[in-house]
Amino acid sequence: MSPALSAPIRPQSAAAAPHARNVPQRGSPGAHQQWNQGVALARQGRLVEAVACLERAVRMSPSVPLYWLNLASVRRKLFRYAEAIDAARRAFALNTADETACHLLVELLRTNNRGAEALEALDTLDATVPRTARHWLLRGSLLMTAQEWQDAALAFLQVLQEKPADLEAYQQLGFALANLRRYGDSAECFRTISILEPAHFGAAVYAAHYAAWACDWSQGVEDQQRLANALALQTDPTQTTSFSPFCLLSMNDDAAFHRAAAEIEAARIERLVIAGAGRGAYTAWPRAAEAVASGRIRVGFVSADFRTHATSMLAVRTLEKLPRDRFEVVLYSHGADDGSALRERMIAAADRFVDCNEMSATEQAQQIHDDGIALLVDMSGYTGNTRIGVFALRPAPVRTLWLAYPSTLGARFVDYVVGDPILTPLEHAEDFTEHIAQLPLCYEPTDPLREHPEPSSRAEAGLPEHAFVFACFNQSYKITEPVFTRWCRILERVPGSVLWLLVPQVEIQAALRARAAERGIEPERLIFAPFVTPSEHLARLPQADLFLDTFPYGAHTTCSDALWMGLPVLTQIGRSFSARVAASLLAAVGLPELAVESEEAYEELAVRLATVPGELQRARQHLDTKRLELPLFDNERFTPELAALFERMVGRWRDGLPPAPLAAEPLKHA
Repeated sequence: MSPALSAPIRPQSAAAAPHARNVPQRGSPGAHQQWNQGVALARQGRLVEAVACLERAVRMSPSVPLYWLNLASVRRKLFRYAEAIDAARRAFALNTADETACHLLVELLRTNNRGAEALEALDTLDATVPRTARHWLLRGSLLMTAQEWQDAALAFLQVLQEKPADLEAYQQLGFALANLRRYGDSAECFRTISILEPAHFGAAVYAAHYAAWACDWSQGVEDQQRLANALALQTDPTQTTSFSPFCLLSMNDDAAFHRAAAEIEAARIERLVIAGAGRGAYTAWPRAAEAVASGRIRVGFVSADFRTHATSMLAVRTLEKLPRDRFEVVLYSHGADDGSALRERMIAAADRFVDCNEMSATEQAQQIHDDGIALLVDMSGYTGNTRIGVFALRPAPVRTLWLAYPSTLGARFVDYVVGDPILTPLEHAEDFTEHIAQLPLCYEPTDPLREHPEPSSRAEAGLPEHAFVFACFNQSYKITEPVFTRWCRILERVPGSVLWLLVPQVEIQAALRARAAERGIEPERLIFAPFVTPSEHLARLPQADLFLDTFPYGAHTTCSDALWMGLPVLTQIGRSFSARVAASLLAAVGLPELAVESEEAYEELAVRLATVPGELQRARQHLDTKRLELPLFDNERFTPELAALFERMVGRWRDGLPPAPLAAEPLKHA
């Protein structure tokens, strides 16, 4: 999982702008009178009357760009986006040297997720018009949407040449560099913002997060102090900058802090979405009620990751198996089509698949409401390309978070979070704005049809044949300094052992080897694995002896992969959701003793498993011989449990009851 990596460009008001020669500045006397009246009405906030006047003006004199420009601006304020785009396009077509018309059109297209058209419009601006900082900022933002990270970074550097203290350019440049995996440089961009604007909470978050990606702990104390200071300065909720609460989950185990930060971001999103929709949230759902009354719940799943992604790998079999006599499954996708077999399988698993890629949040919410969805499931949270804003409009009567995001959303507009007794004990209710809804055993599904390849060899993996191999395949941002120090102590106590890590970036490899040497560990005892295909990754996992989990953000799908391939996982259980997932999975495979309560217990158990003959082998044999019998891998058990929990959520709404905590209720399985 990764956080959202772009920030919105603030819209710029459309006003009169310089025009090229031979472009009419005013139309007929009657048209100009209508235009004058329309502008005056707009200034008074009488927008509907203003639009009527401006529409008469363009009908009477359709060749005056300024009339179309003002019409586009007022239509935008009325949230009539399609008509606003049409008017802005007419204004710009009449005068391609008008930078204001160009930028208004671009902003409208971008707001409505039409990035390719927006970039084309921006490039149509007459070549004689000087490219301002505003122009380069818009261009860079559009290139970010197109995932053209290098060109985007160059565009933001152009902004900084003209405006060296432009915070927005630094922020966007930081995101571009992060996507280029230049994490240390990205962190420096966000540190610069924090120095220039200490209250910029998002910058403080991202500075610490991308330093963690780089495994650069040299400014850890300063980064955390800037973060604490910025949080303390969030006194005006209307002035909060955007950020991803996801980034905080790997920094500490403070679930209360995670909730407080998420509430700030959720409130910001709700304000923006409600303002952008030009209306309040839905309060009635007649089509959903009609479907529920007929005995079949329409459940909608919202995600950008219906593709080759961990979310789909885990969920696909459950979606296929949800009983169709009780559920109708609709997938709302706002992510890229990767053309993979898994995406095709996800499409086939649904009764309907709706591509929302070019929909705004308002349009997507309207689609969901019109479809009569009774239960809407968020499968992204604060990860990349999120659409949490759709939920803020409450397009379905019951809304829940499940699977993809390991914390609270901090949102008033989401009713439930799906968990289990280990992951989300009811006594942790204060850590969540959502009500906890527990599955009986484990919140995470698996696909028993997934591949279980023959193991590859140690030679193929570049591992020593006879060494004890500790492994961790979590992303580098989860490797905190305390965790790495702990690993080095374990290596020191287990002579000849090696540590196998999934860190393909050469710069980060060098940093970790240097940190190991500082702790008395030979750098060559760190072995780095490349990214490979999912099948190749599964095949190499059995060559490790023990998976050492990170803390406080532990392994999730990565843990499930390891257990599926017979590799035991050692984890430390913490307070926060993200620090409890591996413990839940281990309980679901019958190895709860591998989830320990403290750093000291973690270290001692790792050493014992590596040095006492037989102890680790018993765990491996248990996973190997009973794999298909273990509850974690039993989808025939999981799917009915999830279906029953979904029915309990919707049933409360059907019966006129408010959302409430739903404790685990075991089902009787055949």
